[in-house]
Amino acid sequence: MLNNLKEKLKDFKKIIRKFIPKFLINLYHYLWALSGAIFYKFPSKKIVVIGVTGTKGKTTTCYLIYKILSSLGIKTALSSSQYFYINEKMEENKSRITMPGRWFLQEFLNKAVEEKCEIAVIEATSEGLMQNRHKFIDFDICIFLNIHPEHIEHHGSFENYKKDKGKLFQGLLKGTVKKFRGKLVKKTIIANIDDFYADYFLSFPAERKITFGLEGNPLSPNHLQVIKYKLTQKGTYFTLNESSSSEDKFFTKLWGKQNLYNILAALSVLKALDIPIKSAKEILKEIDPLPGHFEVIQTKNFKVIIDYAHTPNSIEELYINVLDIFKPRRLLCLVGSAGGHRDKWKRPEIGKIAAKYCSEIVITNEDPFDEDPMQIMKEIEFGIKAYLNEYEFQKPYTIIEDRKEAIKYLISKAQKNDIIVLIGKGSEPTIETKYGSIPWNEKEVVLELISNSKNENTTKNSNRIQKSNKEKGV
Repeated sequence: MLNNLKEKLKDFKKIIRKFIPKFLINLYHYLWALSGAIFYKFPSKKIVVIGVTGTKGKTTTCYLIYKILSSLGIKTALSSSQYFYINEKMEENKSRITMPGRWFLQEFLNKAVEEKCEIAVIEATSEGLMQNRHKFIDFDICIFLNIHPEHIEHHGSFENYKKDKGKLFQGLLKGTVKKFRGKLVKKTIIANIDDFYADYFLSFPAERKITFGLEGNPLSPNHLQVIKYKLTQKGTYFTLNESSSSEDKFFTKLWGKQNLYNILAALSVLKALDIPIKSAKEILKEIDPLPGHFEVIQTKNFKVIIDYAHTPNSIEELYINVLDIFKPRRLLCLVGSAGGHRDKWKRPEIGKIAAKYCSEIVITNEDPFDEDPMQIMKEIEFGIKAYLNEYEFQKPYTIIEDRKEAIKYLISKAQKNDIIVLIGKGSEPTIETKYGSIPWNEKEVVLELISNSKNENTTKNSNRIQKSNKEKGV
């Protein structure tokens, strides 16, 4: 009965929101931000604050910044979609809200100040920025990673989405002058120069601007660039424009080209704080990939890769990286798309990308929210069919609504040197449906199914041996 009441309340809130003008909703969040800042006495004025935004890579970049700074003996706090850290104290973010409102960020910053943290890192989302959750937080370093079409229905257009991301950089110079270990911290914008929209984010006023990328001007003192890199099954080797010899080659266990950008963003923070970049070399070697972010599970015959990729751009990049690094015999792919009437345009695009790179495809549930799951899956199927018809060839694909059964099916199909790629969920703890949240842990599901598969094979082999022995009269 209590669950029914909760669902009715949730539906009532959705109906109410439809009739409330957006500016009133944003004002509501603005007042929450203001009241929280007043209550906690504007804690961001007492600590160096770093904000990170972008369509992809935010969580990994924030975590890298936190790990590098903490390993250097700098007391650091982190607020991200996956974890909350105050120094070494960690709490898992189970809310699925990357940038919480209602005083949360002000309370988080206040705790960081009380625990003598010197730096706080905040993952900033377009929705959080649109709803003024960043207001009255005095940022010192703002990082732009990249931008691709996402949340278009929610923001109204890509241009609005871009402008909402840009709110993080507005008013940077109006903040309090702060010091880090005796030195004044310059109000700094850090941006990925390889992104098409970098100029927009660099156009905001700042005391210092630092760029990073795989391209650009390696001789510029305010540009951090990867000169050479090699993607291997062990990890990634790379050399920076600031390196003076082959001994300065960096190594990370993080796979893929995207993670090079995330690492560059994190190292640019050291540059902004006047900390030698080479001091992070040994630290980077020890940092493991985050759960659900290009996470590889190795079995005797095949691999399973779990990743949060959920935009066409990030999905395609993931497939390319997997093919380039591991060179699998076949790529077996699980695809889905979030519902709730969000980003419907990308569903057929995801289908087309899967048809282009995958050997076999299973379409399944991701987070249907209040939409019909089958409708979402049919729209992905439309993209698969369109691609296969256009290029006049066939690939096996199927629809299995139950995500666990879909993964089980792919594991049963996997052969030696195949790779199964599961996208969309990463380390998210739930599947969201119109009936509420269903607890979910993609890695645990995979490990359970692999274990069950081994036990089934062992039983079958044992039965075959017994049958053979009986026939031989043993």
